[in-house]
Amino acid sequence: MSETRISETKTAEKAYHERFYAGDKPLAPVDPVAMERDSLQPCYVGAGDHYSDNRWAFHQLLRARGGWQDKHVLDYACGPGHMSVYFALTGARHVDGFDLSEEAIRRGRVRVEAQGLSDRVTLTQMDAQHLTYPDQTFDIVIGHGVIHHTIKYPGIFENLYRVMKPGASAYFLEGLADFPLFKLWWTIKGEVPQGDVPIYAAEVREKTKMFSKVEIIGDTFLHAGKLFLWRPNPGPLRKFALRQSHAADQRLLTAVPALRKWGSFSYIVLTR
Repeated sequence: MSETRISETKTAEKAYHERFYAGDKPLAPVDPVAMERDSLQPCYVGAGDHYSDNRWAFHQLLRARGGWQDKHVLDYACGPGHMSVYFALTGARHVDGFDLSEEAIRRGRVRVEAQGLSDRVTLTQMDAQHLTYPDQTFDIVIGHGVIHHTIKYPGIFENLYRVMKPGASAYFLEGLADFPLFKLWWTIKGEVPQGDVPIYAAEVREKTKMFSKVEIIGDTFLHAGKLFLWRPNPGPLRKFALRQSHAADQRLLTAVPALRKWGSFSYIVLTR
């Protein structure tokens, strides 16, 4: 991709997200208890959405690997900072968040101040190609569904590597196009104004060779059907079907681990 094309693409993507985040209504305060009860629980338990299972499993992985408590966290492509605030309220020493959207950062800063966290949460408008943080700043990096936005820009992983401390890890929750239905969906959908692009495990591994360890942990195979099963506030029968789908998926992936490389979601861990 030429420099001109990169600039045009980034401008279009930024414009889309400025419109997406625009508004003057104050953002709701972040309540960690409510988040953990709803959007960080399986979709058949809380009041989240059909991605809640994967956020739940992703955060279980984070906690199993030592979590973010007492650490300097980078919330990678933070949007209006709801996860930045969550990490600060649940024990992070300091959280820096960045996002391409000025509007997202503006509104996120208002929320940070309203929740009395201005001394522990810093939100900055910047892009993944040009991180301005000092070298070896962060103990941990966490991103939710962001690499499929940033991977098309050269140098993002080199920048990420630079700002991580030696031995630090970056964790990303992503949907990979290795999953056959995702690949078909991308083929039909084509280029989209919000800047999403399909990403593949091989591409991630190729572009992250500077890291000492790269893990791509595939998850959700049959249970990808939750996209069609889930509804807001699902009733008992729908919850039962979702629970059984999730249980069947776990049994299948345990019995045939090779299927994980085609999981509809993956947890990417990059260790410096």
